[in-house]
Amino acid sequence: MRASLLLRRPAALAAAAVLLLVAVAALAGRWLAPYEADYVDLAAALAGPGGEHLLGGDGSGRDVFSRLLHGTGATVAGALLATGVALGLGVVAGTLAGYFARWVDAIASWLFNLLMALPAFIVVLAFVAVMGPSLLGTMAFVGFLASPSIYRLVRAVTMRVRGEFYIDAARVSGLSDLRIVRRHVLPVVRSAIIVQAPLLFGAALLIQAGIDFLGLGEPGAASWGAMLNDAAANVFRAPWLSIWPGLAIAATVLAVAVLGNAVRDALEDAPIQAAGHAPPTPNGPAACPTPADPAALLAIAGLTVTHRTAAGEVTVVDGVTLQVRPGEVVGLVGESGSGKTQTVLAALGLLPPSGRIAAGSVHFDGADLAELGERALNRVRGPRIGYVSQEPMSNLDPSFRVGGQLAEPLRVHRGLSRRAARLRVLELLARVGIAEPERIYRAYPHEISGGTAQRVLIAGAIACDPELLVADEPTTALDVTVQAEVLDLLRSLRAERGMAVLLVTHDLGVVADMCDRVAVMRHGRLVEEAATRALFAHPAQPYTKDLLAANPHNADPRPRPAAAGAPLLEIGSLWVAYPQRGLGAVPLQVLKGVSLAIAQGETLGLVGESGSGKTTLGRAVLGLAPVSGGSILFAGQPLPGRQARALLVQAVFQDPFSSLNPAMSIADILVEPLLAHGRLGYEAASARVAGLLDRVRLPAGTGERRARELSGGQRQRVAIARALALGPPLIICDEPVSALDVSTQAQVLDLLVEIQRDTGVSYLFISHDLAVVRNVCDRVAVMSGGVLVETGPTEQVTTRPHDPYTRRLLLSAPVPDPEEQAARRAARLGLAKEST
Repeated sequence: MRASLLLRRPAALAAAAVLLLVAVAALAGRWLAPYEADYVDLAAALAGPGGEHLLGGDGSGRDVFSRLLHGTGATVAGALLATGVALGLGVVAGTLAGYFARWVDAIASWLFNLLMALPAFIVVLAFVAVMGPSLLGTMAFVGFLASPSIYRLVRAVTMRVRGEFYIDAARVSGLSDLRIVRRHVLPVVRSAIIVQAPLLFGAALLIQAGIDFLGLGEPGAASWGAMLNDAAANVFRAPWLSIWPGLAIAATVLAVAVLGNAVRDALEDAPIQAAGHAPPTPNGPAACPTPADPAALLAIAGLTVTHRTAAGEVTVVDGVTLQVRPGEVVGLVGESGSGKTQTVLAALGLLPPSGRIAAGSVHFDGADLAELGERALNRVRGPRIGYVSQEPMSNLDPSFRVGGQLAEPLRVHRGLSRRAARLRVLELLARVGIAEPERIYRAYPHEISGGTAQRVLIAGAIACDPELLVADEPTTALDVTVQAEVLDLLRSLRAERGMAVLLVTHDLGVVADMCDRVAVMRHGRLVEEAATRALFAHPAQPYTKDLLAANPHNADPRPRPAAAGAPLLEIGSLWVAYPQRGLGAVPLQVLKGVSLAIAQGETLGLVGESGSGKTTLGRAVLGLAPVSGGSILFAGQPLPGRQARALLVQAVFQDPFSSLNPAMSIADILVEPLLAHGRLGYEAASARVAGLLDRVRLPAGTGERRARELSGGQRQRVAIARALALGPPLIICDEPVSALDVSTQAQVLDLLVEIQRDTGVSYLFISHDLAVVRNVCDRVAVMSGGVLVETGPTEQVTTRPHDPYTRRLLLSAPVPDPEEQAARRAARLGLAKEST
């Protein structure tokens, strides 16, 4: 596939043809040349092209064509030598510094920064003067001087990769650092090197030509630079002499650059993946659309959206009709892949290049948005329609401060001065509940939390007083308390501004809390639409009933056999602190004397807000966090090192996509820990992998696919299979279902419970969702600010909590029942007033 992608690029083919000619000349030039490089025919001195001398003769009567062929080998060899030395030093040092960091990075960076500070060309001239003219020695030294550029690039890429969840997963699987670098880091570095190496080769070739042009190369040696030197000496009598070596240099440098970019693109190109809708199911026909309302602010009619894919055009939205009236909150719900996000992107004119509106219309206040040009759409989006996306961090430009990003639309759409826009942004930040507007105004996106980033996006969306706010999964990535605060904010903004809201979500609890009307989507079609209370009380379609039943709040508590035996995992007075940058900086204390135990076959739920320390506790047990005090015992013994620990404790990470190496097939990901521990040969390990995939109920052929080709639920099943591969007695599940829709969430939870029943494995189940914890856990521990505030049996903690913090967590979790949710909201607000 990649070779065919490369062959379909005319520029790449032309570049490859040029380099093939150069390679032939370099390898066989001495045999192809009609004359020896130093053969002199005085009659041919400065002779023009033609006759016995195809390209003419140089100032000494030597055949230009012959010297061009003879010089190719030396010129290319010198450039390749310099490139090889630079890549060898830069890749090795950059990978080690980026991966191990700390003192390795400090020493390597100091040395390479010192090397980069040297004036390269002057140092090369000094080297030639001291060591004498030598092609190999000079070009090796050039490569040494060029290595800092490769070092800095590789170090930056490695440091970014080092923080990926799939590197953590490899460490947890017991892989050695050398294997992780070879299997997981270098393949990512490769793409950067493929682009940089041709540029470095071109620069090295030009430097070598420059050295020979100045007459500092080996005396009498044939090279393209030496030919340019001769041409310069005779520039007025035979100006054509510079054409041939100049053309050879330019063509080679250009061809290498073009082919390098083409190879990089071919390696990274992949068919666009898009999920089309399935044929209509027994769950019923598409919902009868609400009769057209002339007063509707937003009216979507018969909307059909398609995407171009490698397999052809796929329909992702099929004939959707939906209306939002002024001041109304409409919920658009459905599983992942149901088409709800594609519907709003099409309505706002934000489809990617692969997508298009194939049929239907989108009217806003009477104007058809689908017919407007980009300039006209920009006068609607922002000033009249606000948009809050699902991923706040990816929608804030990391290069600019938060305040500048919010002020720019005000200056463009409202014509405010810089000072007036700043004051307006500060008012908006305060209005959306940000305690320190000035600090957030000056901050960069990476300096704020996810909850604050979501509030910033809401502030930006309402900055121009829009009539309609489109919110796409605005609370999915937030913990329950921040989610409740964001929903309160949206509710109050709607009340004070009278704006309509189109709320896209898969969380039926959020719908029960916010919406007046609900539209349910499946496979790109609208299957049901009704008033919120009516839909929750009497859902008409089986699919809607299944969605409600899959919500963990509605599930009956599972029977839990009492755990027996001595504790499997004992954590005693655990302290974890992260060092901070800066002279004299005080370490950040994340865990403060935490103690808990997990028995064999038990599931302990660990809950708390973001930043409470629950994930850090799990990472400490896995050996991924720096323990500054306390003890971690497994079956009464201290936990061993990485490789032995992998046989005792494994993990299912929060983000299944990030925890799976995108460059590896699923089979390779699962077989790797089995081979690394030497427990099985390749054939036996492959058979074990096939059994694991079947165990987690993944279809045949999944092993040959990559993570990007799987759904969220399938990726999480792969992550569970990897955790089971080495047969550990304990698995740490860090938010294993938080990114999944409710039906997929229910399937994954059922799978975890079934595996525990069959194998007796213990779980440390980390979550911010008390409904999920109540559904699967035997006991619950609640964390806040790095300490445990409450521990007890699941039923007691989730229904009759003692600590006010636990009660606030419980009341903040939305439930799929409008009446109960209203009562819980009132109780939560009352608790907040009591605490203040």
